[in-house]
Amino acid sequence: MNNAFKKNIMLWVGLLLLLTTLAACSQSENTDPQPAEQATPAIKSYTTQTDEQIEIPTHPQRVIYLGSTLEDLLAMKIPVVGANLVNVNNIFSEGLLTDIQDVGNPGDLEKIASLQPDLILNGYSQDAERNTALSKIAPTIPFNSALPYKERVQELGTIFSKQDEAEQWISKFDSETQAMWDQIKLTEAETATVFLQLGKQLYVMGNRSLGAVLYQEHGFAVPRAVEENIISQNYTFIELSEELLPEYAGDHLFVLTQDNNESKTESDDLQKSPLWKNLPAVQAGHVYTASADWNTDNLLALEQLLKELPKWMNR
Repeated sequence: MNNAFKKNIMLWVGLLLLLTTLAACSQSENTDPQPAEQATPAIKSYTTQTDEQIEIPTHPQRVIYLGSTLEDLLAMKIPVVGANLVNVNNIFSEGLLTDIQDVGNPGDLEKIASLQPDLILNGYSQDAERNTALSKIAPTIPFNSALPYKERVQELGTIFSKQDEAEQWISKFDSETQAMWDQIKLTEAETATVFLQLGKQLYVMGNRSLGAVLYQEHGFAVPRAVEENIISQNYTFIELSEELLPEYAGDHLFVLTQDNNESKTESDDLQKSPLWKNLPAVQAGHVYTASADWNTDNLLALEQLLKELPKWMNR
């Protein structure tokens, strides 16, 4: 085979390899994956307390909460980006507010919009105009923060697709509550009353806030006056005049007082009065004082209360 022929063969082989390489490159370019479109968040239908059907994210990731029980959402690890922090008590939420912006009270619309929420829970649900304004920013749920705590937990579970977590929280809390009452060891007939001193006004609480735990099964019995005049009337509390103290006072008295001079002075004067000193609970040494901050049934407070209540009673 002469040299000229060899050169021609090598030339054709080289050209063939070049064409094959170019074809492969062209095919590779044509088959490069296109940028994936961002997935549309899953949505579901939700019926509000006013029987309105709205579409909400199945798993919201940027939540605005307006109301008095933000601690519920913190306890359930719901991703809140904004809230009216004036209602939050740092006693219960210390270290949990770092990533939450204060949107003012009841909530500045521009600030809320700037946080780009995908869901808004509005605890000020009676303001229809505000619900409408908020719904233009993101799907808005009028939320009843006055529900008993177990109902709130279950409702949050429904909204945020956390039904299992909600039932687990309730089950765990019930179990820990039972353990606490086993530690305190009450007799079946022992009663208790919660008095709340706000400024000059004295109130008697029903079965909400601190009473939500005190009057649980295996807890304290409810004094007759509290049952008849507060709980059975669907009241949360009533204002009380001093002369009616003996009628409402149970075997144990829990006195909650605001941290200001007026409330403290009024509470001190009450507890120095002859009427107070003659109450059987006072004479038996069954009076427990604490901050009015404990006049709540938010979930974080309830979790901590199970540790605090035995301490109060053992002072």
